[in-house]
Amino acid sequence: MNSPAQRPLLLRATAADPSHARLLQRRHAAGSLVRLLAGVYICTADWDRLDPVGRHLARARAVAPRLRPGSVFSHLSAALIHGWPLIGDAPDRVHVTDRAAPVIQHRAGLIRHPSSRTPCTRARPFDGVPVTCTLDTACAVIATEPAHVAAVAVDAAIRGGTLALADLRQTVPVRPARGSVRAETVLAALHVRHESVGESFTAIRFVQLGLPPCEPQVEFRHADGSVDRVDFWFPSLGVVVEFDGRQKYVDPTMLDGRDPADVLWAEKRREDRLRSLPAVRTVIRVTWWHLVELDRLRALFRAHGVRV
Repeated sequence: MNSPAQRPLLLRATAADPSHARLLQRRHAAGSLVRLLAGVYICTADWDRLDPVGRHLARARAVAPRLRPGSVFSHLSAALIHGWPLIGDAPDRVHVTDRAAPVIQHRAGLIRHPSSRTPCTRARPFDGVPVTCTLDTACAVIATEPAHVAAVAVDAAIRGGTLALADLRQTVPVRPARGSVRAETVLAALHVRHESVGESFTAIRFVQLGLPPCEPQVEFRHADGSVDRVDFWFPSLGVVVEFDGRQKYVDPTMLDGRDPADVLWAEKRREDRLRSLPAVRTVIRVTWWHLVELDRLRALFRAHGVRV
C-alpha cells in the first residue's frame, strides 16, 4: 500500500518561503495542483493516477506533520494503511486517536477521536505517525463503519493471518454494551476460510438477510471420485452459493492459459454435477451487482425459492 506508485510528492508551503507559497497558490489556481490541506498540494496528474485508497493515504501523509504529539492513525485510516480492502468511497477526512481530545473533533481534513487509554500500535509507523494495531483497528472499524464495510475489511486481516478471530471476539463489546449488536453482526460473517473480498462481502450480506448459518469452502465428493468445492453451503436449505466474479473469466492468472469459453463451459458442467446431488436443491450464483443493494440479493434468493 505504501509503494512508490502510491506515494507521489507532496508540495508544502512554509512561512519561511512566502514566494514559494505564492507560486503553489498560483499553480493551484491554474489547475496544475490539487490542494489536500491549507498549504499542502499534490500535482493534479499524480492525483488523477491515484485510486481512492491512494488518495486517502496522500491525505494522511499531508496531515501527519501537523498532528499533536501522541496522535495515532486509527479507525478506517488505519485499516487502509494496513492494506485492508474498502467497500465504497474512502473518506475525505483522516482518522486519528488523540488522548488530548476531550470529545470527537471534526477539523479540516481530520477527525480526532478521544481515548481513555494509550492505543496499541503496530511496530512500523506511517510517515512518522504510529498506527493502531490490527486488533484495535478492527474494533474501531466495527464500532464506526457500516457492517458490510467493517466485515470486508476485518475479514481480510483474519484471512491474511494478521488478526485472530478469537482475540477479536474477546475484545468487542458484548450485550448489553453499546455497539454489541453491530459487533455480533460483523462477527457472524467472519471466517478464515473466505478466500476473497467478494466472498467476505457475500457472507456479511447473508447475515444481514437473516439467512441460517452456512459453511464456507465445502467439498462435495462424487461417485467417480471427483471433488467440487463450493464457496458457501447452506445445509439446512440444501442451497449452494457461488460468488461469481468476473475475474475468473478475464484474469489471465486465473484463466491459466485456458480460453474463457472453456472456463465457462467447465463451470456449467460443475454446476450440473452439483445439482445432481440429492442434498443439493439449487445452486445460486451471486455477483457483485447483487451485493451492492441488499434487496437485489433478497430477490435473487426468492427467485430460487428461498424465502428471506
